Amino acid sequence: MRLCPGVLALLIFGLAARGSVAKDASLLSLGMEHFKDTASVVDDPAKGLTTISTERGFVETSGPMRTVWHDEFLSALIDDKTGRKSFQLDVSVTYSGARKGYPSADLVGMGGPKAAEAALVKTETANCATGECMYTDHVVIPVEEGLLRHLAAGYVPGKPALLTYKLVAKRGVGYQGELSNAEIAGLLAKVDGYAAEPAPAAAAPPTPRRLDFGISGIVVSASADMPNRAGVLVAAVNGASVAGQAGIITGDIIYQIDDRPTRSLADLEAAVAASAAHATATLRIFRGVKELALKARF
Repeated sequence: MRLCPGVLALLIFGLAARGSVAKDASLLSLGMEHFKDTASVVDDPAKGLTTISTERGFVETSGPMRTVWHDEFLSALIDDKTGRKSFQLDVSVTYSGARKGYPSADLVGMGGPKAAEAALVKTETANCATGECMYTDHVVIPVEEGLLRHLAAGYVPGKPALLTYKLVAKRGVGYQGELSNAEIAGLLAKVDGYAAEPAPAAAAPPTPRRLDFGISGIVVSASADMPNRAGVLVAAVNGASVAGQAGIITGDIIYQIDDRPTRSLADLEAAVAASAAHATATLRIFRGVKELALKARF
């Protein structure tokens, strides 16, 4: 297909705005930590919303002009007053010819519904004066938080897996895209870390000093093939902390401290507080598919 100079300039401009973060990396080479670290946090006081997205985490380019023909990333929208969260898959697709329109999406490849709602946000056009219009459709697909947490639980450090989905077109061939479960885990780690930050409170009473266990993490649920593999997935660890000295590493799932299950961040906090009264505690973890017991000293 021959593109006019105006279209090439448009594509190059779009790449310059976002392509610098892609670094031509293979999607499967990027782990949870990459997507957590590159996730953006944007506050909109007028709407009372905070948006966290993985848009900067990966952009695929092709050809000598390093053109971006399609892109997908995840976004979390957090209500600043209530803390309520909603999640969506943001997709942009560039094509020529007749308008396609994408009224729905097939999320079966992600373990979701076959007919999910897809909303058109905007359409950009270029090159129409020559009779060969180029369209870029920007679509959002709501995704349940429970589904994302289930997919994140399947992430194994160093071995991310690709999940597919499809945009169903009104006419013509639809679009099939893919996401890494590392990207899902990275977004949730960023969201959980943001939600864990205390909100300003007027005249709040002083609280007792809490032991710094030394990790940030996200809650992951069990999967059908590994019903017991649930707990707190470690997104980052301070090497000088209690957790770091015990041998905890990023990607471990902490599911028990002594006899206390840690199926939530609150469970983990309570178990650490209870164990701090003793000299040592036993941390039970999953590292990949292996179960390990580590000794922590307080």
